[in-house]
Amino acid sequence: MIGLTLVLFLAFGVMIPLSMERVGRWLRLPTALSNGAMGRPYESGIQPEGDTWQPQYVRYYLYALIFVLFDAETAVLYPWADAMNRVPPMLGLQAVVFMAMLLFGLVYAWKKGVLTWM
Repeated sequence: MIGLTLVLFLAFGVMIPLSMERVGRWLRLPTALSNGAMGRPYESGIQPEGDTWQPQYVRYYLYALIFVLFDAETAVLYPWADAMNRVPPMLGLQAVVFMAMLLFGLVYAWKKGVLTWM
């Protein structure tokens, strides 16, 4: 039973993206790529000034990554805190180790200057 399930899962995992790609190619209009508008960003109809493809600082991505990390931490810790009086004490130790690792990562980022804005 597991073998059949695995084969079906892999078949659907390959066939769905391939069929989506085929349908996308079939629906694409031939004039969409030829008029040059596809390469320009659209921001409220105003023509862009200067080069629109400017490199972004890595600092913004690091801020976003740290935000996502601590947002996920919050999503994990709220149910953990709610169930704390109904679970074995070992789970509390695991929560402390989890928070200590995240705190170590935050201190490391702080010491490296990642959190310094300018």
